[in-house]
Amino acid sequence: MPHSLTQNLSQNLGRMGLLSILVLSPNAFSQQQAGVASGNDVTTESFQDWEVRCQRNAAGPAPCAMSQLVTQPDSDQPLMQVILDYPPQINDPAMSFFVPLGVRLAPGLQLSVDNGEPIQFPYQVCQEQGCRADVPIEPSMLQQLRSGNTATLSMIDPRGDRMDLEISLIGFTDASARIAP
Repeated sequence: MPHSLTQNLSQNLGRMGLLSILVLSPNAFSQQQAGVASGNDVTTESFQDWEVRCQRNAAGPAPCAMSQLVTQPDSDQPLMQVILDYPPQINDPAMSFFVPLGVRLAPGLQLSVDNGEPIQFPYQVCQEQGCRADVPIEPSMLQQLRSGNTATLSMIDPRGDRMDLEISLIGFTDASARIAP
C-alpha cells in the first residue's frame, strides 16, 4: 500500500468516531487489556486478537460486541476496525468495517476467509472521519470465520489499486460464542 495512503488511512482512523462500538466503548481504540476490565457500565474481555465489550443492563441481558483493531505491522498505526455483533433487527450477526477516507466507494469491499470465495458489499456511509460498511454474516460465513485462520478485507485505493487488509481470526470462535444471543 502506498505510504501516503497508509498514512492518510491511519490519521483518519485515529480521528474516526466509530458509529456503533462507541456506544459500548468510550475507548474503542485503546490498547487491549488482558483479562476483564470494567468501567462506565461496560465490561471488557480479551479473546486473543479479539476484544468483547458488553454494556451492563439491569433490565435484561447485556448487549455485547466483539472487535479487532487492524494496525500497520511496522508501526502499530490503526488502519481499520472490524466489529461483529447481533443487531436486534436481524437474526444473524453483522460485521461492520470502519475504514478511513481515501478509498474508491463504487467497488465496495470484499471479505474472504483463508483465500475462499469472497463476499462483496457496499459502503453505508462516509463522513469526514472515515467510512463504514456493514455486511450480514450468513451461518455458512460465520462457520468459515470460526474455523479459519485469517480473513482478508479488500478495497480499492484512489489510483485503482487493490488493498488487502488481514484480519486475524485467532480468538474469533471464543469471542463469537461469548456474544451469541
